[in-house]
Amino acid sequence: MENYKMTLRHQIKFRFTMRFLRPALRTPVSTFLLTIFLWPQIQLATAQDKRFIFGLGIGTVASTDDGFGFGLRGRMSTPVNADLSFAADLGFTGFFFGGRDNSSFVFDPQLSAIVTLPGERTAVYFLAGIGAYLSTGGTDGGHNGPTLHFGIGGARPLQDGTFFYELNPALIIKENSIALAIPIRIGIII
Repeated sequence: MENYKMTLRHQIKFRFTMRFLRPALRTPVSTFLLTIFLWPQIQLATAQDKRFIFGLGIGTVASTDDGFGFGLRGRMSTPVNADLSFAADLGFTGFFFGGRDNSSFVFDPQLSAIVTLPGERTAVYFLAGIGAYLSTGGTDGGHNGPTLHFGIGGARPLQDGTFFYELNPALIIKENSIALAIPIRIGIII
């Protein structure tokens, strides 16, 4: 194996692939999107069913920068064991109470770890993780930044799904200051 040389055809392919991927991996958003698209390829070492769980919800958000808004959120999670799961969320919120000229929109993806406590009829869960707050408000992107979130929620079984509700405050780390967003969400887990 000491004298192994990669063929020229494979060298060119490897260089092109790395040249293409290197700039894409520099930005947190690109890394987040790559994680979501590659998530099904990751094999978790568990004995339990490795299925994905999808949820869709609506919510309100109170933000120190943008005010009060309404939005939608989708979540994809995968269980690691009976108590722990990992989730990727994509949310979109509109802040339009200031009128059409002063409205702003926020895209806020999140990666979370969710710990579920056992319960009889309602399961309480805690979630924490990282994300991004990408707002159209402000003139220089000063509203944007990474987020840290920690929240609590509950889930109640339905006939063919689960009803969930949660409070998931996020600390927005902006360029020169910090801000707070407090979303309250309800939805259905399929």
